Amino acid sequence: MKNIKLMKALTVFSAALVFQIFSATGAQAVPKCSTLTGGSIPAGGECLTTPTSLIFKIYELSLCTKPVTPTTSASEKAARCQTLFSSSTGKDVDLTPGSVFNLDAGLSLTEGTYTHGLLKMNVNYSMKSQFQFLTTKRADTTAATNGAFCFSNGTDITAAPSAGSAQMTCHASAFSTVANTGNFKTIGEPDSDSTFQMNTQSPTIVINGVSASTNLYILDSDSTLSTGDVTYSGSTPSLGSNTRTFILADQTLATPVVVSPSTLGLDIQFNVTGSSSILFDPGGSGTDIDANTFNGLLFLFSAN
Repeated sequence: MKNIKLMKALTVFSAALVFQIFSATGAQAVPKCSTLTGGSIPAGGECLTTPTSLIFKIYELSLCTKPVTPTTSASEKAARCQTLFSSSTGKDVDLTPGSVFNLDAGLSLTEGTYTHGLLKMNVNYSMKSQFQFLTTKRADTTAATNGAFCFSNGTDITAAPSAGSAQMTCHASAFSTVANTGNFKTIGEPDSDSTFQMNTQSPTIVINGVSASTNLYILDSDSTLSTGDVTYSGSTPSLGSNTRTFILADQTLATPVVVSPSTLGLDIQFNVTGSSSILFDPGGSGTDIDANTFNGLLFLFSAN
């Protein structure tokens, strides 16, 4: 089989809609903030906007001929995957439209049909969100802030905010946006014995007419599956001693990527449109801004 030389840089676009890594809010049913009129608040207390910055630390991006799990041996993985980007220390990548980062030097792909995409990233991320409403909003901070300009204020958005600790600030005339931070050290809901599962097989999802499914795994610092020591009490998970460091996402590609002698390049497109949510506090008559959440990351591979 021949190796086909391909592009060496990845450009982040805004049109790809295939791979939803995380979904905290069922984003597809939530209205965009831009569709709100006057002083209206969405019926579900939530609206969508697009982050002005979304940074993940990425360690690996690969195309594979078969699925990969945390128990796949190094030799099996090498036989079924072609690495597009790899870094033992990781690279901070801003996935908002127009961003670019370099893939591995001298990148080439062996001819064949690739059915899976593999992404390894850190559990931590940062996100800047901001939106100008048509009317003044109130942010539920200790010293309440008011204005039509509402923006992330540098808080940890992993858990639901307590009273007076809104994850956004509002101002009358300008944004002063600071990235909020978060992490994904758990996935999904607690099972019957009140422990969180550290892996999940996503049901097939359909986004803008394209179907895809993804297996997600939380890995410890040694890249083994993290399991068994997260307990759940009330609304807050209690993390045990495991060193939850990485997310491994194995996606069944909606359309396999076929690399042939006529292949000229490989397109890898990320989409973050609508991946930030602004939530309104139901305790504040539904009008106070309370939380800022991350809804999902989407990507698409294709060859040309």
